[in-house]
Amino acid sequence: MLRAYALPRCLTVVLTSMVLSASLCLLAPQTVNAVHPELEHTSELLGDGLYYDAFTKLAKLIPTLSVESADRSAAQMLMSKALMKLELYQSALRSLDAVRVAPGHSFYKEKISSYLAIQRVLPGNLATVERLNEAKSVVFSAKDLPELNYLLGRYHFDAQEYDSALSKLRVTLPTAGEFYLKARYLMGVIYAAKKQYRLGLNAFKDLLRFADRVGRPDYYGPYEQRALTALGRLLFSQGKHEAAGRYYDRIKEGTSFWLDSLFELGWTYFHLRQFDRVLGQLHTLNSPYFEDRYYPEARVLEALILFRTCRFPETLVVVQRFLRDYKPLRKELDNQLGGDRTDAEFYWYLARLAGEKEELSVALRRIFNAALNDKELQRMFTLVSKLGAEQRRLQKLKRNTDAPKTAQKLIDDLGRVRNVMISEAGAMARLRLTQVRQELTEIIRQGLRIKYETLKARRNSINDKVRRAMAETAASVSKPRNKDAEHVVWPFDGTYWRDELGGYTYQIQSKCKPKHFPSGWKGRKPVAASAAKSGK
Repeated sequence: MLRAYALPRCLTVVLTSMVLSASLCLLAPQTVNAVHPELEHTSELLGDGLYYDAFTKLAKLIPTLSVESADRSAAQMLMSKALMKLELYQSALRSLDAVRVAPGHSFYKEKISSYLAIQRVLPGNLATVERLNEAKSVVFSAKDLPELNYLLGRYHFDAQEYDSALSKLRVTLPTAGEFYLKARYLMGVIYAAKKQYRLGLNAFKDLLRFADRVGRPDYYGPYEQRALTALGRLLFSQGKHEAAGRYYDRIKEGTSFWLDSLFELGWTYFHLRQFDRVLGQLHTLNSPYFEDRYYPEARVLEALILFRTCRFPETLVVVQRFLRDYKPLRKELDNQLGGDRTDAEFYWYLARLAGEKEELSVALRRIFNAALNDKELQRMFTLVSKLGAEQRRLQKLKRNTDAPKTAQKLIDDLGRVRNVMISEAGAMARLRLTQVRQELTEIIRQGLRIKYETLKARRNSINDKVRRAMAETAASVSKPRNKDAEHVVWPFDGTYWRDELGGYTYQIQSKCKPKHFPSGWKGRKPVAASAAKSGK
C-alpha cells in the first residue's frame, strides 16, 4: 500500500541563441583576471542596482567577445547575476551554461552555487539538478551538502537508480534537520520498492527517533505523521495488521494524513475481524464533514461486511447506492479523458477547470482533486506557473532595454522550455486520472460481484469459500458493548458528533443461519441482531 509517484525526466531543450552559445571551450582551471573595461563598468551597474542597464550592456558586449576568451565567461557570469536579480531564473540558467570553466577555475564554485540557488527558486526544474549531479561535491559548503544529497538522491530515485540514490541519502545525519527527515523518508520508500522491508521500517522509524535525538522543531509535525502513515502501510502490506493498527492509531486528527489513515485503519480492522470498528471508521468517512473527499472503496467494504453477516437486503441497498453514484461518474470521467486533446491541450483544459468550478460535478471534482493532489504533479504545475510569471517579466525587460532582440531570444528560449514542461505536466495529469479511472472500474466490478453473490446467497446458492467466510465472520462479530465511562450507546438518527469522529464503533451481529455455513461447521453461534452504534 506504500505508494510513491516518481517525477519523469524533463526533455532536454537545445537552445542556440547568441547569448547562450553552446560551443564554448573549457577554460583552464586557473584564475584569469578579466581585463575588458566594459566588464568592470557592468559590475558597478550591478552593484548600484541598475540591472536593466547591466543587461543591455552585456547583451551588446557578449557577441563581440571571442568564445575562447576569459572575458566571454566573465561576461556570461555577470549576465547570469543580472538575470537572477531581475528574477529571470530560467534565463539565468542558460547564461550559466555558457560559462564553460573547469573545476578549479575561479568561476566554477560560483557557477555551481548559482545552479543550487535556481533550484531553490524553481523546485522541480530537473535541468538544474542534472547540472548539480555533474558537479564536484567539494565545491559545496558543508551547510549545503544535506540539501544537495537529498536533491541528488531524489534525482536517482526518479530514474529508478536506487543504489545510487541510497548512497547519496544515507550520509545525511540528524544534525541536518529537515533534510535528514526528507532523506530518511525517501530511503524508506526506496527500501520498500526493493522489498527490503526491515530496512524500510527502520528508515521510517528514524523519523520518529528524531524527536528524541534532536527535538520537535516547528517543521517536524508533518514528517512524524508521514512516517506513521508509511509504517502503517508497510506493516499492513506484510500482513502485520496489529502492528499496523498501532501506528495508524497515532496519526492525529486534523492532519492531512488523518482521513486516509481512518480508511486504511478500516481495512486493518477488517483483517483483524473487528468488524464493528471497521464500520465505525466508515461511519466517520460518510459524515457530512468529509463529503468533498473521495473514498469509493469504503462503500464496497461496507457492503462486503453486510454480505458476510447475511444482511442481504441492506447489502443490496448499499451496492445499489454505490452503483447509482459511481457508474455515471466513471462515464463522466471517460468523457473528460476522451477526445483527441494533446498533452498540452489537456494541461490547459485542467487549468481552465480550476477557475470554472461549475463545469464539473461535485463528485467528479472530488476525483480530480484526489488524482491531481500528487506532490510531484503539483511541483510540475507550480514550475509551469512560475515560468509563466518569468515570461511576463521578460516582456517587461524587453520594453525597458536597448537590446530588445536579445530579450526576445530569451523569451523564445523560455517559451520552448515552458511548452515542453506544459506537455509533460499534461501527460502526467492524464496518466494519474487514467489510473484513477482504472481503479474506479475495478471497484465497480467488485461492487457488481457482491451484488451477484448476494442474489445467489438469497437462494442459498453459494460456494464453500463464501460459506466459510460467512461462518468466520459470524464467529468474529462483536458482542453488544455495554455502557461504561467511555462509551455511550444510542440508535443512530443521522446526527454526527464532531468531537467523536474517528471514535465510533458500529455494533453489528450476523444474521446468518446454519444453512449458510459449510456442512458440519461447528464455529461459534451468531448472536442476536442489533443495529445500535456507539461512540467513544
